[in-house]
Amino acid sequence: MTAVSISAVMVSWRTGPALLDAIEAVLADTAITELILIDHENPADLRRQVETLAAGNSRLKIVRTDENLGFGRGCNLGAAKASGDQLLFLNPDTRIEAGTASRLADVLSGQPVTALAGARILGSGGAEQSGSRRRELTLWRALATFTGLSRLGLAQSFGMESEPVPAEPQEVAAVSGAAFMMSRQGFETLGGFDETYFLHVEDIDLCRRAGPVFFVPDAIVHHIGGTSEASPLAVEWHKAKSFFRYFWKFGSLPGRLALLLAAPLMFAAILLRGLWRQITR
Repeated sequence: MTAVSISAVMVSWRTGPALLDAIEAVLADTAITELILIDHENPADLRRQVETLAAGNSRLKIVRTDENLGFGRGCNLGAAKASGDQLLFLNPDTRIEAGTASRLADVLSGQPVTALAGARILGSGGAEQSGSRRRELTLWRALATFTGLSRLGLAQSFGMESEPVPAEPQEVAAVSGAAFMMSRQGFETLGGFDETYFLHVEDIDLCRRAGPVFFVPDAIVHHIGGTSEASPLAVEWHKAKSFFRYFWKFGSLPGRLALLLAAPLMFAAILLRGLWRQITR
């Protein structure tokens, strides 16, 4: 087991009861030094339950913002409060398996300070979720993924979850912000998350600036997903805006012109998916 201090950072906005399971799973792993919970306006009853957990375990530290500041800004606040050598970022609707934090830390040992290691994220059915490991994000790849063209073989999808699980840690372009680790020094060197993203894509942005980025197949985190009270349509709207910002931020002049032409199709594909989820929830 790696002898480093690990601070877990979790940002929650009206997550629901899944938050309690997420907290308890973190606190059950003695390799994790502390858990910094950023409470973005959770309801009073959930706050009381979390406070009860904190009263019985000094490793749980709660930071209340009383407003939804977004994922990236919340993570940056948590990182600033953390004391560990390594920062473990976890979604509030995940359940980390024992030993996962140590495995991620082991992979980072001896790597450049800006290295980043992501967990293998499994859904409720046990299948690897989209986002655990990702190819380089390009405009065409994003469009093909959102419109379903990637299923026709016209482009590789952004996610790599359908590929065989590697036996060893695999270097990839990006991993999911739902469960990853990075050194405190590296996170500070990169300036943390870009707070101009409110929700979604900030993890891809960070991975682009970090490096190397590893997918760690035996570092397991279970992800429930869909526990927030947020409207699916609102979530997809933030996602569409974030993808536009990403391609604009990193695009060349020709790339930005292509983005302006492709933006209506991209927004439509993403928002239609959100609308369908809203109707069928």
